[in-house]
Amino acid sequence: MTTSAPDLLTTATGLAYRVQGDPDGVPVVALHGTPGSRFSGTPSRDALHALGLRVLTFDRPGYGDSPAGEPRPVRTLAADVVAVLDAAGLVGPVGVLAGSGGSAAALALAAVHPERVAALTLVWPVAPCVEEPGSPGMGRREWLLDMDDQQRGLHGLAVQDPVFLRDQLELHLGAHAGAEGIVTDLAQVQEPWDVDPGDVRCPVDVWWGTDSSVSPAGHARWIADRLVSSAVHRHELDEHQWHVRRLVEVFATLGERIGARPRSAQELAGAAALDAGGGGCGGDALGGCACGAGGCASSA
Repeated sequence: MTTSAPDLLTTATGLAYRVQGDPDGVPVVALHGTPGSRFSGTPSRDALHALGLRVLTFDRPGYGDSPAGEPRPVRTLAADVVAVLDAAGLVGPVGVLAGSGGSAAALALAAVHPERVAALTLVWPVAPCVEEPGSPGMGRREWLLDMDDQQRGLHGLAVQDPVFLRDQLELHLGAHAGAEGIVTDLAQVQEPWDVDPGDVRCPVDVWWGTDSSVSPAGHARWIADRLVSSAVHRHELDEHQWHVRRLVEVFATLGERIGARPRSAQELAGAAALDAGGGGCGGDALGGCACGAGGCASSA
């Protein structure tokens, strides 16, 4: 483990990470979405402690304090998560949670390093878009279905003119919003995947709803249909931004899968009260977030 500042934890390759919650709790690594950072997409520190979870988050490449990277084969994304787990001293199986753009790395980790993953949770997962023999993916027409014009345009620019898109994102979202990471994520999902969700053997919870054009429900269905063992948690239109209000429930469900003590309804309500206003989810103009469905501000 190396540090570039007194309060900044980094891996040997420069990925910035943090650890919060119960120091003696069951371990979880959470991968933020598009956009996001190590500060977004989790319940508050006190809520995590109440759930008995020790949660590790990190800035994926191009976000926060982590260096940018180019789109890579999905299989290699697992190495980033392994590096963070090793730096934090977590060598055994952990719970893994990923939102939207973090889905590919989480699925790669579970498929390539099954010994490191006890259970997987996907919140608004993003499916690959490619129609090539031997590479799993949705047809482009199906992939774009229910995606709004803004998101279609962003994905198109990420492939056609990534430099222009990066500059525009920095102009509109600010220099520390993770423009490099956003562009990489938007392009990565349109490249051939060398990992098949069907290779994942651990228990998987898939959380999705009908209120997002960022990661359309069809993506979650496509991934869930290919998983060997999955439980699908579906939310309807009248539960707008459920991913913010039910984040404690999402983490509690994963915690129970990996050995945390089940929490009663009263205890969950208490943890949710601790999380009020502190779960790291906010809004931004892009429309994406660490949970994938409504806007998480990226903090640097």
